Amino acid sequence: MDKWFTHDDPVQFLFLNDLLLAPIFILITIILAKRYIKKKKNPAYKKYFLPALYVKFVCAILMALVYQLYYEGGGDTHTYLTYSLRLREVLHENPIDYLKLLFFTPDDVFLVEKYLGVGSAFYLNESSSLVIRITTLLSYPLFNTYLLISFVYTLFCFYGCWKIFSLFSQLYPHLEKGFAVACLFLPSVCFWGTGILKDPICMGALGALTYHVYKLFFEKTKIFRRLIFIFICFYLLKIIKVYILLSFLPAYSFWIAFRYKETIGSNLLKSMFGPVIFVFATIIGVFILHKIATYSQRYSFESIVRTAKDTQNWLYYSSLKQGGSGYSLGNIDYTLTGIIKVVPKAINVSIFRPYLWEAKKPILIPAAIEGLLFLFFTIRLLYKTGFIRFTRLILTNPEVQFCLVFSLIFAFSVGFTSYNFGSLVRYKIPLLPFYFIALLILADKDKTAIPEIKKKPIKKKPELKLANLPLT
Repeated sequence: MDKWFTHDDPVQFLFLNDLLLAPIFILITIILAKRYIKKKKNPAYKKYFLPALYVKFVCAILMALVYQLYYEGGGDTHTYLTYSLRLREVLHENPIDYLKLLFFTPDDVFLVEKYLGVGSAFYLNESSSLVIRITTLLSYPLFNTYLLISFVYTLFCFYGCWKIFSLFSQLYPHLEKGFAVACLFLPSVCFWGTGILKDPICMGALGALTYHVYKLFFEKTKIFRRLIFIFICFYLLKIIKVYILLSFLPAYSFWIAFRYKETIGSNLLKSMFGPVIFVFATIIGVFILHKIATYSQRYSFESIVRTAKDTQNWLYYSSLKQGGSGYSLGNIDYTLTGIIKVVPKAINVSIFRPYLWEAKKPILIPAAIEGLLFLFFTIRLLYKTGFIRFTRLILTNPEVQFCLVFSLIFAFSVGFTSYNFGSLVRYKIPLLPFYFIALLILADKDKTAIPEIKKKPIKKKPELKLANLPLT
């Protein structure tokens, strides 16, 4: 009977308990969500919360089926579950060692090798280990069921996406519908922001960090609770994917600084403090980058270049050999100047590719269509506004500056290192909502910045009345 329920299997991770318990979990979540919506005065909750939640659940189930049936049980999501199951077994062998493996940084190589053997290298990776340990902790209250654990990851991602939507809808209420699409219904974010993976954790943490830091600075409400959220989200991003922070924090510090400038009442003080704020924000951004890069040496410039150089050609070659979807940025001179030259290519590949003819696998087709739409909207906006006006609109809007700076830096970082469309469509999801939000605000600003031309009323000539004319 045990073979029908979750156990360590080389190709299987969906079992009978997934089929039985998933509908119950979804039903309970929807009931709680409806009660939560009733307490909210904002009409956006009634419009978008439940539809977005339904989409996330469907995508979570679809993603599990794709990995189980299409990839035949392969992929990282199965690997994380497998290691979690092995970690649970350690509890029965040695509870003390189990607690060490579960709650402390995995730096004891001998202890890890004792229980995980050849798989110890994967667990010794700090980011992978954190996902495994979170999965293990969730497995106890969730009956060791893949889909239920996956739903919790999905809900955390949904929480972060909803917070991004809430924040920008508050700043631009008339763009609410567009922001809902950008944050809640983009296919790539909905699909890849599910499952037992690093990506839903990072997307959720990024959204929550964006929202709570802004609220902490400008509303100063629920300070203690927000600080806890900020600490947890910062920790998750730092451990799992610190390069998201490297892209996010400098852009965010500029946004907060310039938003503060807008709260100054006097135009004279605004003009005086503008350069000061710019310098201050620059110093903060550089300081944050320096501290994180110092703490995580593998994300220093030298380490990134060395890692990229060692892996890019191998990834491209192995992807093509296995019939995968590899891409190349051409011959790269691994110097600062040489890397700057490929920045546009790396950004292009992250935001707009794969093109439709490059989507060699069915799973890449939605991402290709999404990239085509992004390219169309970008070119259309540039054509309508013109390059000079387009640049001016960016320089005069702090939200657009933040969204574009973050998304472009992040696009370069993942486009420069992925070299495989299959991985890229997953890695790039944090930039997609912010890039789309920037396009929406720019399009709106271009429309509203054009003054309406009032037509002057045409003076009618006085009509000649026959009664007043002299008779002849």
